[in-house]
Amino acid sequence: MIGTYNYVLYTNDTDFLARNWKGYLAAMNHIYAKVQPSPSGLLNVTGTRDWARWQTGFNMSSAQMILYRTLTTGADLAAWQGGGSSDSNSNSNTTTDLPALWTQRAAALQNATLAHCFDASYGAFRDNATATALHPQDANAMAVLFGVVGANTSTARSISSRLTDSWTPIGAEAPELPGNISPFISSFEIQAHLAAGETSRALDLIRTSWGWYLGNANGTQSTVVEGYLVNGTFGYRWSRGYGNDFSYVSHAHGWSSGPTSALTEFVLGLTVTARVGSAWSFAPQFGGLSFAEGGFMTGLGKFQARWDVADESGAGVGYNASVSTPAGTAGTLVLPVVQQGIKPHVTVDGEEVQVDWFRKTGVVFDTVVVEGVEGGDRTIVVS
Repeated sequence: MIGTYNYVLYTNDTDFLARNWKGYLAAMNHIYAKVQPSPSGLLNVTGTRDWARWQTGFNMSSAQMILYRTLTTGADLAAWQGGGSSDSNSNSNTTTDLPALWTQRAAALQNATLAHCFDASYGAFRDNATATALHPQDANAMAVLFGVVGANTSTARSISSRLTDSWTPIGAEAPELPGNISPFISSFEIQAHLAAGETSRALDLIRTSWGWYLGNANGTQSTVVEGYLVNGTFGYRWSRGYGNDFSYVSHAHGWSSGPTSALTEFVLGLTVTARVGSAWSFAPQFGGLSFAEGGFMTGLGKFQARWDVADESGAGVGYNASVSTPAGTAGTLVLPVVQQGIKPHVTVDGEEVQVDWFRKTGVVFDTVVVEGVEGGDRTIVVS
């Protein structure tokens, strides 16, 4: 269901959405019917299948994060579909304002998840709504990435820090699947670090995990692996559904390719924010790198960007950037400052522009924002 949102966001294929809307509504009604209104307000997981984690079912926190994202993206899909439609869980036979309803449900689920699953004494989410000492990789990464906790909050930074407790020299061990490293779930983790502004931390994990595999003599040097063990062998989940067969693990696993989008959307900083890229954002993160360049295509055309830091230390020097987007689009620049606490001078195509603080208090790095940048070829200088 989240994938439906991602597909329509990048393609604007509203015919696909219309053809599948009845099925989408049925899926939403089915899953939301498992939310227990009392006493917890949490989704009660009745299935046992998951990505390989040992414990599934009940009020598992990772499922709350996924449902929250399903509801928030579903609200957008409902608006794109026309806004009003029937909903069997709305206690009404009349047409329902689905964007408002699903947004309200998302907020209620968010509050319930924070109330019942967050371990304030530890600074991260528990595996479920019990007193368990397990603090999983999947739920905590998704909590930050999907916005159950605000990315700019101290809670997000605490979760980001706690996730590193499970790091090994060759990647992040998943506490919910002990002894195993899952680049699939680690893909969510690197995006969570980036969302929280912990750029260097995310890059460190990419280097230690994906870098380890790409440099491994028994790897492919070109694709990504489903998983591996913390001892550096490839018996991933051998005892968890793979029948003790060490040869079953996939070495061409698309679900493990999270760095491809993470590096584009967070480090390069180029993302679409409205369907097919009619609106976009450029929000680079440096993380000690000296430059980045990349892009992608949508039905509107090519989106491309590059940034260069004038001095690797980044101390009071500045950086240059260029952004090329299709004509008729509009974008927002979210630019790191040159020196913390000081508004930088920003020029776009040689003209100085006014900037406003985007985030300033208690974050990893300050940023300023420039709204309403027209599509086309733009040159940016920050000093």
